[in-house]
This record gives sequence, structure tokens and C-alpha cells, in this order.
Amino acid sequence: FKSLYSYIKVKTMKINLWYSQHQKEWRWTLVTEEEPMNQESGGRIFLRDAMDDIANTVEYILDKKQN
Repeated sequence: FKSLYSYIKVKTMKINLWYSQHQKEWRWTLVTEEEPMNQESGGRIFLRDAMDDIANTVEYILDKKQN
């Protein structure tokens, strides 16, 4: 069993997070260096919900890489 940290060291992810006044929500994008044409994104009214979505997306990508 490898720790989550060992997978993070292998993969570089770029996460952008900002508040959109126009949409009145926290917006985010996530791109990996290994697949730069594959971008994940989302938006939530509450910051905590946006952060949870980002964490779930990172875990999904790491799980997909492992399998």
C-alpha cells in the first residue's frame, strides 16, 4: 500500500481558485502536467464546498492513476 503522498510526488497539479463576483461563487480549475489538455473545473457558492470538490477531484485523479 502506497501512501497518498507518494502519488502526489509523482504528479504535478495546478489548481486555480478564485471568487467570481459575476456568478457569486467560488470557481476553480485543475490541470495535471501529465495531461494538460484534460482540465477539471467547478464552482460552488461556499468556499468549503469548492475545496471539498477540489479534494475529491484530486483523489479521483490519483485513484485513476493507481488503477
